[in-house]
Amino acid sequence: MTVATVPYEREREDTLHAIQNALDQDRMRAVFAAKLKQRFGHNLQVNDFRLEVLQRHTYRCVLRYHISAFDPERGADVQWRVIGKVLNTNLGILLFDNMRQLWSSGFSRTAADGISIPEPIEFLPSLSMLLQEEVPGLSLKMLLKQSAQKEHFRQLARALAKLHKCPIVPSRLFTVKEHLLRCHPGHEVLASACPELAPSINYLVEQAFDIEAAFGDIELAPVHADFHLGQVHLENGHAWLIDFDVLSYGDPATDLGNLLVFMKSKARTNPVIAELIQVFLEEYFSLMDRGIAARVPLYEGLSYLRRACKSFRLQAEGWHEQAQYLIEQGIAAVETVAESCRSVGLHRSLIDAAVAELLNGDVRDEAHR
Repeated sequence: MTVATVPYEREREDTLHAIQNALDQDRMRAVFAAKLKQRFGHNLQVNDFRLEVLQRHTYRCVLRYHISAFDPERGADVQWRVIGKVLNTNLGILLFDNMRQLWSSGFSRTAADGISIPEPIEFLPSLSMLLQEEVPGLSLKMLLKQSAQKEHFRQLARALAKLHKCPIVPSRLFTVKEHLLRCHPGHEVLASACPELAPSINYLVEQAFDIEAAFGDIELAPVHADFHLGQVHLENGHAWLIDFDVLSYGDPATDLGNLLVFMKSKARTNPVIAELIQVFLEEYFSLMDRGIAARVPLYEGLSYLRRACKSFRLQAEGWHEQAQYLIEQGIAAVETVAESCRSVGLHRSLIDAAVAELLNGDVRDEAHR
């Protein structure tokens, strides 16, 4: 056992060291001065360098680097804003490769449809750091706080549909098993800590695996696997998809399920979002196979379970009641699919009914708690 943990411990130590380097102002100024000259010209002179921590976890860090320089040949100032992600080296290599594939498959800065991703600049193994450009605009999550614009949600739908239609094949599969691994802590821990909830948790998990098996062979696609309103930036009609750390190959319904649970939770305090959900779904299903709709509740159910585990982890006031409620919502979601699988299977009539329910707003809605 001790021998098996040595590489893992060394990897964590390496990541901690990389984070320390990433936060070293002088060291990173030198790194970016060299990168700046490679990218914009050898005569550039760095005038100012700033770093800002955007996210910090024990073994992961996201920073913004802002480099101000002067180009004497053109007599012009140069501003370069870069996002640096410190993460596990293997994950960083995979992430950079996935982003390069997306960039060259229609998501570049000059995409004709105005749907892009941040330019992947480089992965630096010595620093365990992925460099990518900082995209402009504001996240849809932030824009929603300012005003509710239907066109923003049509853009959201078009961006997600474009990702799901992209021809690349990420190496990671995203299945029910991977969904459960994303629970933090695991659903088994929640069941052990709250034995009165264990039968419901176990039932939800068993149903999820059974439903996945009943789906059989479905058309897989690139999936974001952590899709919510914070993952799309908008500005002047342009959209940028961001944060591809867990980009995978799976059922496109998984992104819809996660997004709908996220949006329904916001609809509890902002009823306007219920209408925006319908705008989003109408646009998405005008571009995608309507059969996806029949599978969405399965992934809603798994998203509710993950949120229940999060409630237990955070232990905020009323967490137990919240976890119980979320598990009930999860069971209600998966049972809508389970009943369909038992009765008629995923036939065209069911698919049309599923889309109709989504578009008419009749699907079980967290806002009606």
